Amino acid sequence: MNTSLELAAVALTALLSENLVLVSCMGIGTHRESFQDSREAIRTGLCLTLVMVLGALSSWLLNFLVLIRFGLTHFQVLAFALLIPGLVAGVRKFFKACIPELSRRVDENLASISTNCAALGSALLISQRSYGLGSALIFALCGGLGATLALGSFASLQKEVDLNRCPRAFRGVPIQLITAGLMAMALVGYYGLYLG
Repeated sequence: MNTSLELAAVALTALLSENLVLVSCMGIGTHRESFQDSREAIRTGLCLTLVMVLGALSSWLLNFLVLIRFGLTHFQVLAFALLIPGLVAGVRKFFKACIPELSRRVDENLASISTNCAALGSALLISQRSYGLGSALIFALCGGLGATLALGSFASLQKEVDLNRCPRAFRGVPIQLITAGLMAMALVGYYGLYLG
């Protein structure tokens, strides 16, 4: 019972209070279309979730089987910084060889994720918090789903709201940052209300 409660806490933390896009500002390195088109946002978010889960598994194994065992923990950032883009390149080659139609649709999304800091950031958070393998995978999965939810919400909000009616000084990036900040405060407030 204690383990399932711990996993639920890790899942809620990754989804709400530490949303990688809105709260931690880690997943915003995606291409611009993901913030404007809902379909692209969902596609990018799902690709990010896949890479985060595979990255969590790979980085957990690398950290606990190699880096800690041989006393090389000071090379963690370098190892993870090489591992995640290599993993993205491997996934892209796998999709191109085995599922060419899917590769055609998500290749640009996967390419933008190779420089996205959410996958690397989640791997570093997992190692810093010494999560077990189950908690690491839950954190990566829920973190990726939370990032997908945030990207999709932001993109659909861009379509629904006419942001050109705001004062001229706030048009463009400033109103987008204000909107992202309000969404982050709403998520953290919802998390606080849930725990309170």
